[in-house]
Amino acid sequence: MDVRVVGVDIGGTGSRLRFAGSRAGRSYEVTGPPATIVGGRSTVPEVVRELCRGFAAQFGGRPHVSAAAVGLRGFRSMTHSGALDANRVHDILAEELRTRSTAVSSDAVTAHLGALGTGSGATLAVGTGAVAVACDDVGRWHLADGMGPHVGDNGGGAWIGRRGLDAAARAMDGRRMGASPGLVRAAEAHFGRRERWTSVTDVSQFAGFAPQVITAADYGDTACREILDEAARSLADGLCAVLSHPGVVPVAVTTGKLLLHAPTFRSLVLRHLTEKRGDVLVRPSAGLPLDGSLALARMLAAHPNVVQEHVPLLAVRIGSAPRPDDSITLPRVTLPAVRPLPAGSEPTAWAVEVSSDHEWSAEQSPEDRLTPTSSSDAVVPLTGDRVVVGRASRSRGVVPDIVCEDTGVSRRHCEIAWTDAGWSVVDLGSANGTYVAARGDALPTEPLRPGERRWLADGDRIYVGGWTCLTARAVTASVR
Repeated sequence: MDVRVVGVDIGGTGSRLRFAGSRAGRSYEVTGPPATIVGGRSTVPEVVRELCRGFAAQFGGRPHVSAAAVGLRGFRSMTHSGALDANRVHDILAEELRTRSTAVSSDAVTAHLGALGTGSGATLAVGTGAVAVACDDVGRWHLADGMGPHVGDNGGGAWIGRRGLDAAARAMDGRRMGASPGLVRAAEAHFGRRERWTSVTDVSQFAGFAPQVITAADYGDTACREILDEAARSLADGLCAVLSHPGVVPVAVTTGKLLLHAPTFRSLVLRHLTEKRGDVLVRPSAGLPLDGSLALARMLAAHPNVVQEHVPLLAVRIGSAPRPDDSITLPRVTLPAVRPLPAGSEPTAWAVEVSSDHEWSAEQSPEDRLTPTSSSDAVVPLTGDRVVVGRASRSRGVVPDIVCEDTGVSRRHCEIAWTDAGWSVVDLGSANGTYVAARGDALPTEPLRPGERRWLADGDRIYVGGWTCLTARAVTASVR
């Protein structure tokens, strides 16, 4: 059987598509631009479509492949913020490549699969950003960092480049602490005159300056050495964090352009790693994230039932029909259930009372506090098997069953589902969390973990966003 698969990698500086078949023949590879955010929406779907059409032009017509997989930078943050709908990418792959099996994932997953394969262990991927990822012996994924340039990616290329530019600016001011006179000329050549430095926001431009910082450190620049040592410590700490999870074999691999082209920096990272975890076996990388995308596609083609969706890192579709926008599959390893509904206590019917809770709003931290814009009180009958709670977006085709006007609520925030003769709530990887309190209890302080199921009893309260409270009600009459 001729198994044809397509792998796509979308990074911070560009994108690539590669076609591979099980029989000898011509190989195909297409390159394209990186994805960006325009008007709050990611251009990933458009980039994927252009890559597929570029491949079709080389192939000589629209191809038919067994499976396709996309690994992309920022998948987790873009889906949480609503900037990307993975279903659009699935639809484009199915349409352009005529395939029934597709996967869209974080590049952390494809970097791990490319570097280490499908076994247990950990991978440190460092390029423009930085992320440590591990897979344990029962298939659970664990991440450290990879949170993006504004709140994370510590030790990555953009982080190093930004710190290097700061060191150059300190030197030009005549400051001595953390200053690097040797980087001033390199910074002016890379970023332009100093007057323009404050307007630099492109993370790829910062990442492009990281090699200059590494080179200066190799030549003995004290400030640059301090930057790299802090970066290496942070990267090693992230790798140790994912290695510490139960079931993760103490095997590690490093990958990514920054570590590949800077062996002295990689050695520094591994030195800090072995200081913390002397039992870890470091192996050479078997491949790149694009190889991991191809490996994921091959897994889909050969064993489609084995590859299961894992929120919020991996979205899988088997079959040609588009899935509903609000559909979601939980990780293969389900977290423990809490407080099951007692047997024999099923009411005649259930409903959810949606209201604005000012006490909940007042408990938010000042930066997260939101003021209710209007009263949203309503009573919604619980019918069918599940009800999705979220914020509507007509432009993106997202219309949840219970629509919240609360801007702190994600597009698909949580799901209230009928399971095992009881109603339960599950967080769908929301940005601000789903909180549950029993009748009479104080306001909750700990959110559900993504994928965690909490059973509901009469009077239980579900808090989402900045002010919204959903109260489960056992009713005996029709709810209107």
